[in-house]
Amino acid sequence: MVYGIGCGMSASFWRNQHNKHHAMPQKINHDVDLDTLPLVMFHTAVKDGKMGKMLNKKWIRWQAYLFLPVSVLLVACGWQFFLHPRHSLRTGRYNELAAMAVRYAVVGWFFTSSGYAASSVVAGFLFYNWLAAVYIFCNFAVSHTHKPIVEKDQDISWVMYSSGHTMNVNPGVGGWVNWWMSFLNYQIEHHLFPTMPQYRHASISPRVQELFKKHNVEYDTMDYWPAMVKTFKNLDQVGRDVWYG
Repeated sequence: MVYGIGCGMSASFWRNQHNKHHAMPQKINHDVDLDTLPLVMFHTAVKDGKMGKMLNKKWIRWQAYLFLPVSVLLVACGWQFFLHPRHSLRTGRYNELAAMAVRYAVVGWFFTSSGYAASSVVAGFLFYNWLAAVYIFCNFAVSHTHKPIVEKDQDISWVMYSSGHTMNVNPGVGGWVNWWMSFLNYQIEHHLFPTMPQYRHASISPRVQELFKKHNVEYDTMDYWPAMVKTFKNLDQVGRDVWYG
């Protein structure tokens, strides 16, 4: 109910996809978070995978500039109006479909009872959806998308998936990043202990760093804005490599 009414999406589908991501982050043909074509491409290696046939070189060339104003909204709408409802329908989760219907009934009632024109209702909904998508997808992208991929036939340990293919964002002054990212800035800990409550990640972070240092394992962490810049530079570089490669 919370996810269906609050976000207009399927909780079971999110859980299914997110569990696959956690099982093998950044692994070609296994991590569904790499299957983002035709709208976004985070690594050139994706073109040789199962999504490669959907590659549009012209679009990907400018993906770094399209990501914020266009791509995130298209992804959110694609999830809300196609992928998630389709999953609920296919799997017989009619309670999820009912929750989604309640969401749009309430939104429609609110705007129509306020006397807004239909065009204003649509514009307002899209703007709200765009703001939410910018927040969610930027904060998701910063933790993984510029990190190296794992080849589809390569096997590594659970710890190395977390250390080499995800990164943390520092808490910032006063811990504002912890609040802003709901403690998911501790992405390494989140991947090592996916069932741990997020607010506990900060408590165990020093112990994880000590363990990694002891065994000479990378513990990648950056400040928020440099990490965001790196994320968008990666989008731009992938676009250039696809276009000129």
